[in-house]
Amino acid sequence: MLGIVQLNKESIIDAAVLLLNSYGLSDMTMRRVAKQLEVAPGALYWHFKNKQELIDATARRVLAPLLEPDVQGRVEKQSAQDTCAQLRALMVSYRDGAEVVSAALSSPTLRSDLESIIARSLDTPDEVGAFTLLHFVVGAVLAEQTQLQLQELTGEEGTPVDFEQRFSTGVQIIIVGLESIRHIR
Repeated sequence: MLGIVQLNKESIIDAAVLLLNSYGLSDMTMRRVAKQLEVAPGALYWHFKNKQELIDATARRVLAPLLEPDVQGRVEKQSAQDTCAQLRALMVSYRDGAEVVSAALSSPTLRSDLESIIARSLDTPDEVGAFTLLHFVVGAVLAEQTQLQLQELTGEEGTPVDFEQRFSTGVQIIIVGLESIRHIR
């Protein structure tokens, strides 16, 4: 339990992230968040209309280093490879991070924000390319986290997979493909 806390959006997101890392997305329920904060579940609805809004806010917390500009209000320009690697690293650093982001992509605002960041990181901004990279990154990390959790649950090791190398190669394939298409047009 977090003890007595001022109930606000930030404290609710803090509790949601704590539960996410401890139990995973399936157990990050409004009821469980309320219990963690020692409040009635209805109190959360003053701040979030529903669980989907809380998932969106939690995903934004997970992705904050990528979404938020620096202190001077600038967004650091980096390569598409680095942007995708940062997105992967942020999701991997939370239990079910990719699942949370995937669920939050139903928010057109978050999806648009992420696609814009990825599009700007491409040598030639490309909406379809950004869409493709975003969904590749989320899907690859979702597969990675699912496989690692399955191995953890069953104790079966299987063949070791270098997820980072596969991921990096997949991103390169998409970027090279985008460049090839651009030269054909």
